[in-house]
Amino acid sequence: MAPVTGSISIDADPDAVLGILLDVAQYPSWQNGYDKVDIQETDERGRPVLVKWHVSAMGQKASHLLRYSYPAEHAYEFHLDSSEVTTKYDFTCAVTATGSGSEVTASQEIALKWPMPKRLLEKMSRKGIDGLLTALKSRAEGN
Repeated sequence: MAPVTGSISIDADPDAVLGILLDVAQYPSWQNGYDKVDIQETDERGRPVLVKWHVSAMGQKASHLLRYSYPAEHAYEFHLDSSEVTTKYDFTCAVTATGSGSEVTASQEIALKWPMPKRLLEKMSRKGIDGLLTALKSRAEGN
């Protein structure tokens, strides 16, 4: 599957937006599908490095162990360390300043341990990216 990418404009400072994104322990309070998030390791700045997500999707529960890295000041990415259901989970996110706030661009590429039509997997991935960006905008703008 090719990466699925989405962007959204948010009326909030890039540092505030990135702060919301990196406060992964709070994801279950503002995003659908997250049951629990365990931060297993952080870096010297307190940012997540190794995180276990417990998720629900399509009536199934799973967990993903993800390793985060920070290639630029207002950007992060994570890659799959282990999972019961996925063989690949690559995610990148960048927050850039605009005249009135921030532009957030996120991209993900996933692969499952069982066959799934490419079109369905891309649709599922698109729904995940769009859901994240919409929920992030609402949270950052206080709606």
